[in-house]
Amino acid sequence: MSASYATTGRAARRMSWFLLFLVGVALTVTLYFVKTHAQSAKREVRQLTQSIAAEEAVIRVLRAELAYLQSPTRLSELNDEHLKLAPITPEQEREAADIIAMFPLVSELGEEVAP
Repeated sequence: MSASYATTGRAARRMSWFLLFLVGVALTVTLYFVKTHAQSAKREVRQLTQSIAAEEAVIRVLRAELAYLQSPTRLSELNDEHLKLAPITPEQEREAADIIAMFPLVSELGEEVAP
């Protein structure tokens, strides 16, 4: 009887060592995949961070260009050069009834339409 127990115990030890070996291999493979995934995630985060920084630089340039385009000095110079507009004087102000009298409504047929 002791001989059968000895072979059974040895087989059980071999089986447990084999299972531990399989668990170790599985953990090694899992660790490899997790590490690879983490490295690719870090690379993607680095690329996104660089992309965000580039977009923020573009936004800063666009805001500076917008500030330049909206500057009152520049708009005043363009007005003086091209449009020659002046501020409205009180004599130029009209009421709605005056405008209707000055510019009567006309239909497509050329007939005047009563308001």
